[in-house]
Amino acid sequence: MSTYHVAICEDDPIVLKGISQMCREILMEDGVPGEIWEFTAADGLLKEIETGKTAFDMLLLDIEMEGMTGMELAERLRREENWVSIIFITGNEKYLAEGYGVQPIHFLLKPPSREKLAAALRTDRKRNRRPKTVLLQKSSRILRLSLEELVYVESANHEVLLHQKNGTQAFPLSMTEMMKLLPAGQFCRCHNRFLVNLEEVKEFERTYLSLYDGAELPIGRKYYKEFQSAFVQYLNYRRGYS
Repeated sequence: MSTYHVAICEDDPIVLKGISQMCREILMEDGVPGEIWEFTAADGLLKEIETGKTAFDMLLLDIEMEGMTGMELAERLRREENWVSIIFITGNEKYLAEGYGVQPIHFLLKPPSREKLAAALRTDRKRNRRPKTVLLQKSSRILRLSLEELVYVESANHEVLLHQKNGTQAFPLSMTEMMKLLPAGQFCRCHNRFLVNLEEVKEFERTYLSLYDGAELPIGRKYYKEFQSAFVQYLNYRRGYS
């Protein structure tokens, strides 16, 4: 598991230390290796980001600070096409509407509760730290499979056919075993015989779906509502909504 890099920018040193300690405890509870960086000014954090030495996964920004505010820092990063995850910390609800323009993961009102901070960090990891590969193993055969390359999975006789962007290969697993290995938020059963990568779905109707590569897959009657719900949720995650 890769290290989760968190930068906290808060000009009140007591609040800063409190949030930092909560982050450490939450990551430790979740078994996530993490590094916490503390900043008391937004320009100091900006300089660290511009050096490129640390690729932060999450920024916790106090909206109201002397000098550059957390909101101004977030707006600058977005203008520069930096889409690092952001959680805003504020003591004033008037900033909520303004802040959604930079697509934060969450707003936390001061003093932030441990429960809400934990939920926000876990939402980010669920949404943005999806695994990029999965390891398939059966007896002595092992295959490292790229999830970005996997378009859909088809059930065959005592095996699955892995339809990838560069071809198709068989692997001796059942569809049930395959479903347990793939991230549920990205892959969904659309038919008794098919499991599809939602990233590859172009459109769908009641009885079938179309993929970006031109292929069409059937949608089973008993799978339609579940597939519809999964697809909408996946689109919302991709667009930056919770």
